[in-house]
Amino acid sequence: MCQIDPMNWLNYHHLMYFKAIATEGSISKASEKLLVGQPALSAQLKQLEEAFGKQLFERRNRKLFLTDAGKIALRYANQIHSLGTELQTVLGDQSLSIKPHIQLGALDSVPKSLVVKLVEWARRNFDCHVTLLDGTGDSLYRQLDSFSIDLVLSDHHIVPAQEGKSIQTRSIGKVPISIYSSEKFEGLKEQFPSSISGQPLVVPTKHSKLRHDLDHYFETHNITPNIVAETQDTTTQKLLAADSYGLIAEPHFAVKHYVKEGKLIKLGRLAGVYEEFFLISNKRVIENPVAIRLMNEFKL
Repeated sequence: MCQIDPMNWLNYHHLMYFKAIATEGSISKASEKLLVGQPALSAQLKQLEEAFGKQLFERRNRKLFLTDAGKIALRYANQIHSLGTELQTVLGDQSLSIKPHIQLGALDSVPKSLVVKLVEWARRNFDCHVTLLDGTGDSLYRQLDSFSIDLVLSDHHIVPAQEGKSIQTRSIGKVPISIYSSEKFEGLKEQFPSSISGQPLVVPTKHSKLRHDLDHYFETHNITPNIVAETQDTTTQKLLAADSYGLIAEPHFAVKHYVKEGKLIKLGRLAGVYEEFFLISNKRVIENPVAIRLMNEFKL
């Protein structure tokens, strides 16, 4: 039977302290972040270096720089930290023993009707518990990176900061964009799209891709937009349009209930303008079965 020498066990805390020192660039800064005294951190680092039999840092001009061994150790420390976080999340899930639990994040710019479609698909294929979170891309991607959520529903392909990590992105559909309004603006159907020049518009905020595409369309078609409101929330856009506050640019699936109820009408399609939606995941060692199926199979 193989015997393991306890003296050769890798101390998780030593590794995390080393990671903090490497990330912060000095023992003093790591000490402030971790609320651990500098002498204690120095001692922990020394013990880790002795366990490895390698020097992990070299000091130059009073600064710490990773050695080649230190760079390798940091790469593994980052992976071990991610695994530790994932393990806590998975085993800390109170619904784990009852039914599958998936945590979905949706950018606030994604139509709520698409979020509903996603939940309906998950519930139709699994007896699962769903937690929904919405917010900005930065917030949701941070939670995805720390395994706090399983999937992000986005109208962006990916954020640059996530490149190089185990992030997977899949397009779930690309849909045409049309202009919708209340019946008050029905006369704008004639001479569309030039007829919307100067008319009140409710549009997404400037950081959204759809807003960029709309601005480009208006410029190339010599349309002067009269922007009266900006909001990423598509529900707010539809409510304002139904109240005759202005015209909105949406995919059909996002407004079909409003159209069916007579609250909105379609003025015309914006040729060449599309909105694409994506599911984004962070590869785990312990995969969520619901997330895997959604990632592989869900489509608009």
